[in-house]
Amino acid sequence: MKAAFFLLIFYLVSVLPASAAGSSPAGTASTARIAELYSDLESFDVTLYSDQPEEDLSLEVLLVRPEGVNEKTLSRQVFSVGSIPANDRVMKVGLWNIRNPERGAYALKARLLAGEEILSEAKYDFVYGSNSASRLQVNDLVANSQGISVALSPKEASLFDIEYMLVDNSNVSYVTKTEKLSLTSVPDVFSAAWGTLLENNKDYVGRVKIQVYSPEKEFITSTESFTARDDAEITDIFQDETGASATVFGRSQVPFKGSLVFSVYELTENSGKGNSSLVESVKERVPVLLNNDDETIEVAWSQRLPKGVYRLEIEFLGNDGDIIERRETIIESDLSQASNVSAVNNSTPGTEASSENGIPGFSAIALISGLAAIFILLRKQS
Repeated sequence: MKAAFFLLIFYLVSVLPASAAGSSPAGTASTARIAELYSDLESFDVTLYSDQPEEDLSLEVLLVRPEGVNEKTLSRQVFSVGSIPANDRVMKVGLWNIRNPERGAYALKARLLAGEEILSEAKYDFVYGSNSASRLQVNDLVANSQGISVALSPKEASLFDIEYMLVDNSNVSYVTKTEKLSLTSVPDVFSAAWGTLLENNKDYVGRVKIQVYSPEKEFITSTESFTARDDAEITDIFQDETGASATVFGRSQVPFKGSLVFSVYELTENSGKGNSSLVESVKERVPVLLNNDDETIEVAWSQRLPKGVYRLEIEFLGNDGDIIERRETIIESDLSQASNVSAVNNSTPGTEASSENGIPGFSAIALISGLAAIFILLRKQS
């Protein structure tokens, strides 16, 4: 019995370490793969996935067209993947530039590479110019520094999802998805704002990917390129003889770092805009604005404007010093020069002002002293 027990212990000790050594430690073999891919003759996307972090990979994509038993390569693109975080999806997007395409079958072929080693391969077949009409039609697409909008019209009642993508080179820098949208018989516009910061004067691509569920799952895509610009507008102004203000509203995901210049020109009776004289000019920086942000900027003149008519010019300058908007209006002051000087003198510290019904120069200390003296005198008499 004891011999059988020792034999069992020896078997377990010898087998278990061997089994552990036979399993591959985490991280020794790449798990990166092509998870999804899609293409039409305008654009394509390839989604990559890995169970562990991956670095320095590349992606090769081919657009091919069958020709008999062979196939013809129409376009080839290679992207640097950089890194894939663990348990995360990374999408690469590209554009085709096919002139005068022919109706028929096409295919997207993709290979994920680590140096010369092929980690994953996938193929997506599609048909261009098919007689089968989609249930939805893209009428128009607008992408700019604020966001993206797509106008859709239904050929029949449909339920669908829309993915809105902001593409920077081949990288999807922002994506948002709206599900279970519907159209019955009337066209409609669907929009999304970019939820990330953009770089001024940089080129981007806005892309929508629409998934229709029935009678069978199909995709519709549309893209538009745009250049991101800082943008804002003046929505309201106020002005009088003491100062002015302007309310500005952000209209871009490029951080707006501009300024406002308030300039006051005196207008004489016979003078026009061309020969009016500058009275004062004040420049104020605008707090950083993003899309749908608003701020009110106020300035005060160094002194009240004397009686007369003035032209107020407000220049709204962008990040690069360019004039985004210019506003002009009139300030009419009825404050005479004498009253202006009087107002300044009356506000000088140290002058004694009389109360509304009081005696000039009669201070509160004198009043208290008089009441105290009367109180003492009455006590002595009593």
